[in-house]
Amino acid sequence: MYSILRALRARLFAAGGLRSAKPAYAVWLLLWALSALPAAQAIEPEQVAVPVGTFSSSPAPLTAFLFKPTGQGPHPAVVMMHGCGGAYANSGKLNARHLMWGEYLASQGYLALMLDSFSARGIKELCTTPLAQRTLKEADRVGDAYAALSFLRERAEVDTQHIGLLGWSHGAGVALDTLQRKPAGMAGFAAAVAFYPGCSTRNKQAARFMPYAPLLILIGEADDWTPAAPCLALTETARARGAPMQIHSYPETYHDFDNPALKGPHLRKEVPNGVHPGQGVTTAPNPVAREDAQQRLSRFFAEHLK
Repeated sequence: MYSILRALRARLFAAGGLRSAKPAYAVWLLLWALSALPAAQAIEPEQVAVPVGTFSSSPAPLTAFLFKPTGQGPHPAVVMMHGCGGAYANSGKLNARHLMWGEYLASQGYLALMLDSFSARGIKELCTTPLAQRTLKEADRVGDAYAALSFLRERAEVDTQHIGLLGWSHGAGVALDTLQRKPAGMAGFAAAVAFYPGCSTRNKQAARFMPYAPLLILIGEADDWTPAAPCLALTETARARGAPMQIHSYPETYHDFDNPALKGPHLRKEVPNGVHPGQGVTTAPNPVAREDAQQRLSRFFAEHLK
């Protein structure tokens, strides 16, 4: 899907682009470019079971989904960690965000593993549960990430030295915690990207935060669920101490900005956590920020995983 869209954009610009074209010609040019491209083929992920071993607290193997790139490999790989809403849409299938990113990563040459931390534990979602009452904390999922890392290192098609970590919200917090805790005698992740993690508590202990691998945070400046300011401060403090950490924030952008299923700003009043407890939190798409985030992630992982 994404390689086709990039090809379309390249053909449009090669033909002079749409900006200077008259409307009728622009429409014709667009239709011509679309007809010249092959039909988009969605990548069908393979469902697998990830053994938890001694890493995870899960009572059973974790369900996961593999998005495979073309070619024999070995390929660099990325473990994907979902947020508090879990991995699935109401249909029971992987939600649009995880499908989009799994396909995107595969199109970039990565083997992507979308990990489900909830089903094996009998959890549907945590977003509507107050933080203090949650039975599964971000730190509790660190073992899941390392179980997935161990699982990938057993696969012949994976470049075992170049495996990254990608998380959203609750899963982004998992990514930050994972880069703080590495099992003894185990090589860790090569890099991580965290979309809108919660940094407020971590920033209070910023002097102790030192990721062992390169870390990129992407977050909206208008986020009222996991605010950007503590993440910006945490990154500044960590970088001053030599941490391989960077952040990019998007103006006028809210939580879940990369989610392709969102149609407009939505106030989630059922969420008790956030900047204004009890008043709900805002989620809203930002397609421009989403595309920019894809490009930043692509460059970041290319630098550290290829």
